[in-house]
Amino acid sequence: MSAAVSWRYDYGTEPWLRWLVRAGMAALFGVYVGLLATLAVAFVTFLVAGGTELRLFVVLLALVGGPFSLLYLLPMLRDRSQRPTTFTGQERVISPREQVACAVTGALVLGGALLVEPLLAAGVFVAGVAAGVAGVVCSTRGEIDPESGTGENRSREWDLSRVTDYGTRRIGPLVLVSLSASGPGSFGTVPSWLLVPASAAAEVTAALDETVATAEDEPGRDPNPAVRAVAVALSVLLFGTGAAAVTQLGGPVGWWAGVITGLFAVLFLFVAREG
Repeated sequence: MSAAVSWRYDYGTEPWLRWLVRAGMAALFGVYVGLLATLAVAFVTFLVAGGTELRLFVVLLALVGGPFSLLYLLPMLRDRSQRPTTFTGQERVISPREQVACAVTGALVLGGALLVEPLLAAGVFVAGVAAGVAGVVCSTRGEIDPESGTGENRSREWDLSRVTDYGTRRIGPLVLVSLSASGPGSFGTVPSWLLVPASAAAEVTAALDETVATAEDEPGRDPNPAVRAVAVALSVLLFGTGAAAVTQLGGPVGWWAGVITGLFAVLFLFVAREG
């Protein structure tokens, strides 16, 4: 039995992925910083132009429910164990200081591009977001353990016994592993694909070879005819309801009802296929 194979290739270990994620953060956070700066300037201008009563009212709102009310949370924020975290159970790869630097840089770049040409600013924003998405998508970590019959991809654990076949394709420094699972109840039991670094591809494919050879000897269950019949009947009923909504109601409401019922009809077709 092969030993477990684990890998990590993400923006915490690879500089080029880290720069892509930084570009995405600069684009997104830069927009937020730009909006906040614009609102702050407008607010100060409005406050200076207003009367004394307006200024006192604004100060009262700031103390009760505005930015100064965050001072009430200062004791809690000093305790590291009580600080809120966006990604529970995951380490912080991009430090807060680095995020602030990305936000300020993004705001300056987007602001300068906006002064030159609005379309240029839009292009810079789209390019930054695309780079960030590429950095996140190309980041991968996981483990395949043939001995325990389990696999893990990021934070999801799945059963290796349902894998019946796989294919590989080299994409630069990564290898795309396409997984297949057959038999009733296999839909959603394994991920459709895995990204693994090329350095670990040989070990991963060896572990999958052993898994596939073991899975071929395991008998599967037969589909349930009753489940298939009910699922097909519900799917036909929903398709008919959606068509009736589009033809009888018409307009946005009819099309909205048709799309919703059609979506559920397709889901019941998947249930019928799995049995």
